[in-house]
Parts: sequence; C-alpha cells; structure tokens
Amino acid sequence: MDNFYKSESGELLVNPILKNHVGLTEIAKDQFDKIIADRNKPTTDQLLQRLTQARKEQERQGVTINGIRYAGDPGNRQALQEAIAFMEDAGLTEFPAWKDSDDVFHAGHLLSDVVDAYQAIGERRAALIAIEGEYAAQITAGTLTDLNEVTWE
Repeated sequence: MDNFYKSESGELLVNPILKNHVGLTEIAKDQFDKIIADRNKPTTDQLLQRLTQARKEQERQGVTINGIRYAGDPGNRQALQEAIAFMEDAGLTEFPAWKDSDDVFHAGHLLSDVVDAYQAIGERRAALIAIEGEYAAQITAGTLTDLNEVTWE
C-alpha cells in the first residue's frame, strides 16, 4: 500500500486509509517530512552555481587603495586596464580627474594608484578563486551542504 498519493493539483497527500491509524500516520508524516526536506535540498550543481555567484559578489566589492575603492567586477577591471594603457601610451602619470567606484571624483589622481588597484584586484580574484576551489571540492565530496558555512577571507 502506498503511503502517499498526488492530488490533481500535484500536492503530495497522506493515503486516507492511514489517517485512521495513529502509529501509521506518524510513520507516514515522518516519511512525508523527509521527502519534502530532500525535495528542498539543493543539488550539488545548484550549490556549485551558488558558490560561484557568491565568489563573484566578493570580487565585485573590489579593493581600496589610499582610501579610494576600485570595484572588481569584469567591466571595471576592463576600464582600469584601458585607463592604464592610455596613460602609459600618453606618457602621463596623473589623471586630471578620476571617478571612483563609489561615484566620488578625485583631482590629480595618480596612475600608480590605479596600477596598484588593478594588481590588487587581480590578486584578490586569484585568492577568491582558490577558496572557491576548496569549497567546490567539499561540495562535490558531500561534506559541505550549507553555504552559510562559507567564509571568503
């Protein structure tokens, strides 16, 4: 005898025959709770995708050099690279004006600070990817099932 059946709406229900038997009802309820818990448990692939998204969010925060924040998202990394290339090609060492990742303008911003930020973003990204790799191995092995346990520093 099946302990559960699906309603027309797809809802999983306890077999009515079991409802008259207290002991069987408790067994069915425990089984039902386990099915629901398993259904809501993320798959390995879902956990890995969420881990990657969490790492990318950490990257986006970027770095702060001399009190100025530089975002680490791909678009900003590209913009920094272009600004550095332009300034180096032009033989310049100072930006007349610089708009940081918090939308604050700075006059006389040093090219060396932008270069340092670009390098620091790259170092931070590499470190975050290494941490992500360690956690991904734990997820694949089944020893990490809750991303609330993940720390990035």
